[in-house]
Amino acid sequence: MKRQIVEVFVIVVRIAIGSIFIASSIPKLRQPYDFLASVYSYKLVGLQFGLAVAMVLPWVELFVGICLVGGILVTGALLASIGLFAMFSFVLASALWHGLNISCGCFNSSDTNIISHWTFIRSAVLLLAASITYAYTVLVAPRTIEASKATSEQLG
Repeated sequence: MKRQIVEVFVIVVRIAIGSIFIASSIPKLRQPYDFLASVYSYKLVGLQFGLAVAMVLPWVELFVGICLVGGILVTGALLASIGLFAMFSFVLASALWHGLNISCGCFNSSDTNIISHWTFIRSAVLLLAASITYAYTVLVAPRTIEASKATSEQLG
């Protein structure tokens, strides 16, 4: 019973993270120049690398989101989500450290919500959730499947 609850929780977290990535990518794909301005507002990248980030990142987010929601390549998508959340947490920490008064550009490039410590905490919590889900998927789930096979072989 406990294992089933944990498995349902892991699936819910996976779908929630995937939905966040899908919801985050769509406005960036619809308004690429607004997202490009958001990338530059963090003052971490030059013109060419910023353009590359603005062109590639929304598509990566969309692909990772679809994989997580659809249950396709889940392990890789969870690992990519950890990387994305870690990178974004670093970018937020840098912006907060430098006192930048900017919008995070997460879901809407023209968003008026200024980044704060709460934005960083939200990103860190999502990073932790993705990490725990990945760890469960890689470490615990395969053992559960092996135990089920062994039990069915003993019965059959």
